[in-house]
Amino acid sequence: MPVLLAVFLLLGALPMSAYAAEVSYSDTRWNRGWYYSTPDDMAGRRLYVYGIVDSISELTEDSTDKGILLEAEGPTGRLDAAFWLYRLCGDMPEGLCPFTDVPEDYSEAVTWLYEAGVTKGVGGGRYGTGDITRYQLLVMLSRLLQWNTEDKDEVLTIACEQGLLRAKEETEIFSRGEMFQILCSLLDRQFPERRIAMRPEMSPPHEIALTVTSYEDAVEQISEALNLLPSNIVVQFTEDCPQEELDQFLSCFDWVSDSVARVIITSVDHSILAPYFMSQYKDQRYKLWISNYAPAYEVSADALDWIRVYEDESYSTALRQLETEYLAPLKELDSNYARAKSAHDLLCRLASYDYTEYYQHTQFEAHRLLGFVQRRQIVCDGYAYTYQWMLRYLGIDSYVVIGTAAGEGHAWNKVFLDGAWYNVDVCWDDTGYGDFFFLKSDASLEANRHQFTDQYSTTDYSSPDNYRR
Repeated sequence: MPVLLAVFLLLGALPMSAYAAEVSYSDTRWNRGWYYSTPDDMAGRRLYVYGIVDSISELTEDSTDKGILLEAEGPTGRLDAAFWLYRLCGDMPEGLCPFTDVPEDYSEAVTWLYEAGVTKGVGGGRYGTGDITRYQLLVMLSRLLQWNTEDKDEVLTIACEQGLLRAKEETEIFSRGEMFQILCSLLDRQFPERRIAMRPEMSPPHEIALTVTSYEDAVEQISEALNLLPSNIVVQFTEDCPQEELDQFLSCFDWVSDSVARVIITSVDHSILAPYFMSQYKDQRYKLWISNYAPAYEVSADALDWIRVYEDESYSTALRQLETEYLAPLKELDSNYARAKSAHDLLCRLASYDYTEYYQHTQFEAHRLLGFVQRRQIVCDGYAYTYQWMLRYLGIDSYVVIGTAAGEGHAWNKVFLDGAWYNVDVCWDDTGYGDFFFLKSDASLEANRHQFTDQYSTTDYSSPDNYRR
């Protein structure tokens, strides 16, 4: 919304912000598939898209996602591990396979492992064709990534520090799903250049099922599951979970308690009345029903390459070009403050307020990120959603506040920085205020004609102070 008519007139005499030629995009959610899944299964689906793992069954005739079967719960074989590592990061070997027990289909992969010094076999001229343990896989990764240790505790610690797996006790069976998770982390952190879709991309799953042991475990797994854009998330607590952990979960995730957990604040679009609700089942089982996702989350999922959210690939291409040209350099800055400030200034420089939409209501896309991508012209909530998308790319939590300003409907951002929440109103800053509304307290906004109309922004996510460097 504009600030003052005088400001509007002043802007007419100033140079316009950078302006892009008008382009049309469909901006349509891609929901072709309809399937139930788990995080391990989704990791396998991602590897399937990149051509690293194969499905047990081929896609159905209409190429629906539910036709992909991976058996994530089954044990992982040593031959499978060799094959997947080879596809993920290997090169064509020069010699012949030195082991006598390797089938021809796996010979090339095992030969590469041997030539790269990743495997020595199990003795007697054999590679070993049984199941692989988590420790054996980590030893392979240690040799591949030059961790320079094969001590069990040390390789486990390094793998956890590098984000390749969670710190947890080793179970009797090392499942294919756990292997999928490790390979996905390896792909992201060590071999990102291999993230090229070779097969049909996945649509968001209908439901993700989680098994959790505590409140903190639930928070972590729900946060990860939300990145997959499921319609529902089923949370099953184990029998040994303490009652106080269940009570804490209910107090944070149940709408009846008038509180919202931070884990779901940036992923869900709070511009609608009930962005999610929870139902309870017996035996410590709960279900989160997600109504809608914030545009920043949809765009981030689209950028993963394996989930297509928008049918029009030109929109995806435009988003990636913006990330590469403008946002990627901001990641190199030395602090989240510098990143948030630079993103704020960048948005002010690239965008301009869409007065046509404000007065005539004919440019609905100006309320979304789509308006910025198409024409660089947006209104208040368009600024807020675009800034949220920028911050999400930069790894900074934020969400869109729906309130009022100068007596009219308005939107801005809450931004989590250095352990506290702050308000940022890029729209008003871009229409005459510079950076006056950057990282401000609730009281500061309210003293300058802003009002909050939602509960959690000033209670659960209050901003008592202005940011001080």
